[in-house]
Amino acid sequence: MAPVEIVDTFRCFNLNPEKMESLLHNFFGKTCLNIDIFDNKGIRHSPREWFIVPYPIVRQAILFVLDGEIQNFRYDADKQEIVAK
Repeated sequence: MAPVEIVDTFRCFNLNPEKMESLLHNFFGKTCLNIDIFDNKGIRHSPREWFIVPYPIVRQAILFVLDGEIQNFRYDADKQEIVAK
């Protein structure tokens, strides 16, 4: 419901996009932005696509998904860093 700015793109091959999205949602799940937004008709929307995570961390997590290494790491929201399991 608002303009967005594309800050990066990634070329992914032989990867199911829904699986990638699910991996990232699980990885950053505890940082999901909890907000309700009302559109111009008064209809409430509760987006679950936005996370409170620094961009460099998101980029690193995407690279871990592409390399198949994401399962070896977790995101520590308090420290705002990716740590080994």
